[in-house]
Amino acid sequence: MDALIVVAALVATVTFAAAFTMPGGYKNEQGTAVLLKNAAFVVFVISDAIAMVLSTSALFIHFYWALLGKRGQVEEDIKETFSDLTSALTIWAIPAMLIAFIAGSYAVLAPSLWLAITTCFIGVSFIFFASKISHGKRYKRLSCNTERQDFLARALELSTSVNGNK
Repeated sequence: MDALIVVAALVATVTFAAAFTMPGGYKNEQGTAVLLKNAAFVVFVISDAIAMVLSTSALFIHFYWALLGKRGQVEEDIKETFSDLTSALTIWAIPAMLIAFIAGSYAVLAPSLWLAITTCFIGVSFIFFASKISHGKRYKRLSCNTERQDFLARALELSTSVNGNK
């Protein structure tokens, strides 16, 4: 679990840094991005933001529930479910970060079309590789069955009671 949190922290760090070192740079007079009207740049910004939010959410959930667990106020099945949730958030943050890389590279390398397409192909090949590896594996997923809904309702109730008792 510790390695997963390190990965989530690295994704958050990289996407945060990428948001401020915009591909193509800034216009000096206005401070806005040079490639602001470029479609690939828009994809970069959106996917970078998605990766940032997913990884930061994974970190927040992990530390929040770890804090409650140290107080002895969380059942083991709740910890396991939220551990699965942080795993899922981190797993989805990685492809979003990869899409940001592909889009940012394409936006900057567009004048050299063959290099831009080659970079996109290399990035997309990872997605196919990862899906090939995970094909057939069944991971635990949060489903909308009544047992999970009851569980989440108990977790929310526990969370609000702990926060209310400070």
